[in-house]
Amino acid sequence: MAEVERVMLRPFEWGPCDCCSAACNVFAGLWGVDPMAPVRGYIGPLGAARLMRRAGGLTALAETLAARAGLAEGHATGGLALSEDTGGQRSLLICITPGLWAGKSKDGLAILRRAERGWHLA
Repeated sequence: MAEVERVMLRPFEWGPCDCCSAACNVFAGLWGVDPMAPVRGYIGPLGAARLMRRAGGLTALAETLAARAGLAEGHATGGLALSEDTGGQRSLLICITPGLWAGKSKDGLAILRRAERGWHLA
């Protein structure tokens, strides 16, 4: 939880600390593997939208990056997952413990009880 707070309590910034990169920043801090390494460098909401559109959407992008990083599918403490789709809005989450997930919000972090598809170190 200390790593979650260290990363996710920083100000929201598209690219360095947004609703996807923050979860990967925590994952990298815990495990030394950055699933987003191949796509780092985008700036702003337009850059994020372009990146996701080129990949076929956030789900496709997450699947591709997880595969490139050698992650296994499933949920585990310290793993990543997609949030539930709420009207076309999704983000990446980090698992605090099974059934409890943290995600970057505009004002800090949100704790969620459910997540969809997930990945963890094999």
